Amino acid sequence: MLMAASVMAASFSALALPLLHTATIDQHGTVVAQSSPWIKSVSYSSKSDYFATYKVIFNEDHFKRSPGFCSASSIDTSDYERLFYGHVKL
Repeated sequence: MLMAASVMAASFSALALPLLHTATIDQHGTVVAQSSPWIKSVSYSSKSDYFATYKVIFNEDHFKRSPGFCSASSIDTSDYERLFYGHVKL
C-alpha cells in the first residue's frame, strides 16, 4: 500500500490574495508532486510502533514571509491502524 501525506501551506501578503501551495509526499519522504517548488527537501526517519517522522524544509526563496498556515493529513486509510496512526502535523 502506498502511504502518502498531502501537505498544504498558505502564504499571505498584505497586497495580494493568499496563495495555497500543495504537495504530495510518499511513505519514503520523496516529494511526488507539488504545486510550485515550495519544498526544498524532506527527510524521513522511521520510528517503532508504526511511527515515522518527516521533516519538511521550505524553500526560503519561494516565500517573502513565513507561511501563515500549514496543514498536513494522511491519505492512507486502508485499515484502522493506518487511520489511527496516520495523523500528521506540519
